[in-house]
Amino acid sequence: MEVCIFAGICGFQTKVTAKTDSEYQAKLLFETDCPNVKKMAAALDTVNVMDELFKKGQSQVMAAAQQHLPHITCPVPVGTLKAIEAGAGMALVKDVSITFSK
Repeated sequence: MEVCIFAGICGFQTKVTAKTDSEYQAKLLFETDCPNVKKMAAALDTVNVMDELFKKGQSQVMAAAQQHLPHITCPVPVGTLKAIEAGAGMALVKDVSITFSK
């Protein structure tokens, strides 16, 4: 499963590919120009789908984000988890969005 994440005001885009096998292991590949997401990506390779989605507080994706991303509101970690979830067939593929209004 491949997702494209447009992070907002920083202007960075990230493409995340989650390749899931029959053992619920997801190999993560990141394409981005964001130096912080690159650091996060370097800390991640293959993750256990069930651990990422259902063991609260034990997500490798969220731990890597907390360690390497300076902004807690960066949408890349959640987008990565959505790629894992849909790639494993545990969610229907549907775009998500955050819309601001004044």
